[in-house]
Amino acid sequence: MNVVSKIVKLVFWALTVYQVSSAQPCDISRLRHVMLEKQSITFFTSDTAYIDVLDSLAYGYYRISADSVFLYAKKALDYAKKAGYGKGESVSLRLMGNGYGLTGDYADMLSCYQQALAIAEKINHPVSIAKAMMNIAIMYDINREEFDEALVLLKKAANIFEVMRDSLDLVKALTASGTIWVNQKKYEQALENYQRSLKIAKAMKNDYLTVTTNDNIGLISFHKGLYREALPFSLSTLAYFKNTDDKMRITKTATKVAQTYYHLKNYPLALKYARQSLQAASAVKGKLQMKDASKILADIYRAKGDTRNALTYLLLYNDLSDSLYNEAMLKKTGRLEARYEYEKKEARLKEEQDKKDALHRQIVRVKELEISIAALVVLFLSLLILILFRSRSIKQETNQLLLENNEKIERQAIQLYLNNQEKDKLFTIIAHDLKEPLFSLKQMLALLKNDAIPEEALRTIMDELRTDVDFSAELVNNLLFWAGSQLNGRVVAPESISLQEAICDTVRYFARQASSKGIMLKHELPPGLSAWADKAMIQLMIRNLVGNAIKFCHPGDTITIEGKALDSGVEICVADTGIGIGEDMLDKIRRKESITTFGTFNERGTGLGLPLCRELAEANHGRFRVESEPGKGSRFYFTLPSRKDV
Repeated sequence: MNVVSKIVKLVFWALTVYQVSSAQPCDISRLRHVMLEKQSITFFTSDTAYIDVLDSLAYGYYRISADSVFLYAKKALDYAKKAGYGKGESVSLRLMGNGYGLTGDYADMLSCYQQALAIAEKINHPVSIAKAMMNIAIMYDINREEFDEALVLLKKAANIFEVMRDSLDLVKALTASGTIWVNQKKYEQALENYQRSLKIAKAMKNDYLTVTTNDNIGLISFHKGLYREALPFSLSTLAYFKNTDDKMRITKTATKVAQTYYHLKNYPLALKYARQSLQAASAVKGKLQMKDASKILADIYRAKGDTRNALTYLLLYNDLSDSLYNEAMLKKTGRLEARYEYEKKEARLKEEQDKKDALHRQIVRVKELEISIAALVVLFLSLLILILFRSRSIKQETNQLLLENNEKIERQAIQLYLNNQEKDKLFTIIAHDLKEPLFSLKQMLALLKNDAIPEEALRTIMDELRTDVDFSAELVNNLLFWAGSQLNGRVVAPESISLQEAICDTVRYFARQASSKGIMLKHELPPGLSAWADKAMIQLMIRNLVGNAIKFCHPGDTITIEGKALDSGVEICVADTGIGIGEDMLDKIRRKESITTFGTFNERGTGLGLPLCRELAEANHGRFRVESEPGKGSRFYFTLPSRKDV
């Protein structure tokens, strides 16, 4: 996850989870009056009630002023330490963490939450423990994408709040869990948490919680593309917050209303709310909110054909994006240093055992590497022998046919020329794409032999080499199939196959790879869908298309394998929500050219996958086509006959 996306995700959290943690907008004037009254008492700085008032003020200034949050939370923390007030220390640290979240200082934010948890556990205060767990869970989701760990912490926190009959904080935990499910696009699980929150809010007769929880439910409809269903929720939320001083929530909700009207093509109303959003964001100097408002304004004006205004807001959007990115990069170094120091302390306690484990892993990896190299060499030599043998056979057959008939001589000469072109292309691919990983493996062995690799760098190098080996294996698999078809002629053995069974095998094959990259892989095939085709070829096509989709998807994207019956057969579609394909690359694919690019995690492609898929579809009397839009994903279609006589 890059730095700017972390900022976006953090603000999404702030406006969903923290909207609950701040409850109804605080009566800041009343709290300041109470604070002044407390200051008239002797030794007021050691009064726990005074410390609680300072924390309440920091609480109330959230989403209004980060500086005020720090001012009151730091004062409360200093006084709590001097007074030995552990609960106050834990609360103040969590509030400071919230403040760092507003400024994007993720390392300090996480550090504050961890300190708050340690203090809460030391004094054995269940509610403070649960609240700190909830804050840490949010940071796990934002910075580390450890969704399972975050959900475990939130479940523990929810159980504590339920036992303590703390309805407000139970709503916080349920809302946080729902937000994680939304981030993973698992909307049914999210809806279950939000509906439970709504039931509690209504039982509490808490208008604020009811409005904000209903808004979260409306966001699920928005994410699903059900804009008319989502609109009433957003309008109701905006109407409520316009009666408060919560500018951050106003601009966020106004932007969502504008986006909803934009999708409904009601551009006048979309423009109205987008302007309101930008005005509110500018008032609180919220760059991220200003960026979002500028983006929807640019989209609206572009849709209306007003290129001048569209360009104005697009330039503003770009300036704000650059500013946010630069600010985030300046903070990234501090975050990495803090994490390094924290992890170093833990590593020191188990250093000796880690050395033994590392040595054992090194021995295992070397042996695995030796086996992989040997297998690659055998495959490489076998491929060369096969190509040379078949090339010689083809030439002999061609020479014999040349003596029999002049017409056959001409056809065979053309075929031989084409075969030589394919062979040269094959050698070029082998020389370029197999030479580099083999050379890397050779260099790695030399460095291992001379003990020239530092232990701490070994893991990174081994992961890179494993990626090279996986790439080489994929390349060799496609080359073997392609070479056999080119030299022997493609032999199609059609049969009646269950597409659901064939595709389920592929989904299981790629499940771990997709999961490790944070991608959802699923299929939506009607039961009983079948085709008349070569099963091995169809599975190879699906593997190539799914593997290609995984390369060009980001964490959080979805890959869906769909299928439907047509009058003349069946159609299969492998769709993803990844980075998409530019028009120039689509033209090359349609011209049947071989293209090689790098994936979202710098994975290399072989360049054979899509041409091979097209050839296999046509060999099975089907068609192959591609639809894509940059930034919105791609859809790869191929058709197959459903019966032998089609």
